[in-house]
Amino acid sequence: MTLSPSIEPITEDDETLAGVLEHASISPLLAALAQVTGDLGLLRDDLRPDPATLRMPEAGLTPAQEDAGRALAREALGRFRDGGCTLAPPPDSDQLRRMMEFAVGSDAAAMDEYLPLLREELALAGEDLRAPDWHKSSVDPARPFLVAVIGAGMSGLLCAHRLQQAGIDYVVCEKNADVGGTWLENTYPGCRVDVSNELYSYSFARREWPQHFSTQPVLLDYFRACADELGLRPHIRFGTEVRSARFDGERSVWDLRLATP
Repeated sequence: MTLSPSIEPITEDDETLAGVLEHASISPLLAALAQVTGDLGLLRDDLRPDPATLRMPEAGLTPAQEDAGRALAREALGRFRDGGCTLAPPPDSDQLRRMMEFAVGSDAAAMDEYLPLLREELALAGEDLRAPDWHKSSVDPARPFLVAVIGAGMSGLLCAHRLQQAGIDYVVCEKNADVGGTWLENTYPGCRVDVSNELYSYSFARREWPQHFSTQPVLLDYFRACADELGLRPHIRFGTEVRSARFDGERSVWDLRLATP
């Protein structure tokens, strides 16, 4: 699996595109197309959802509005395809604000405080805005410093990645024989994530999800790929369970009691 795959060119004909769009949600569809094409004219006021009906089917849009939105999207996708599928430059703050206001039916005042978070989460230019802006080599290169991370699940892998970016030595203690945490341990029928995978994933490690709410094997493959492609596995001690942790105030270190097979 390749993390952060590139967008493949559209080759489908108009009829196929129309079929694909038949079950799409209009508001996020038009906002996404505005971002991809740079055409903010897609964000029409007459198709803007009402915040009061946002949780209703199709965000409360009428059938006529849905038809108009899908026709607009078909035309935009056709132009994008015929123009060589050239992505628009990443939106600036004003453009991003307009896209998100349209998608959720909000106003500028309510959206402003969320813009920094949205830029981090969306990573539209492929950047990692949450990466450490410092490195141990420029802070205190001579000081020995080792961080112990407990568990190689979603949070543990992320912590390890950030430590690695900052140049800090670390070791991950994982009781199981592989990464994945709960997605390794839970294998019951129907096991899957209960939020959209675009949210339940790392913004710096995108993938093409087969479903909005992916199943356990898909999530496990994702975290295994992250551990491999980010170079985390050499730092993980598998089969190592942390039984206790005690902070030594005099030495300013944590003493861990570990159990291995």
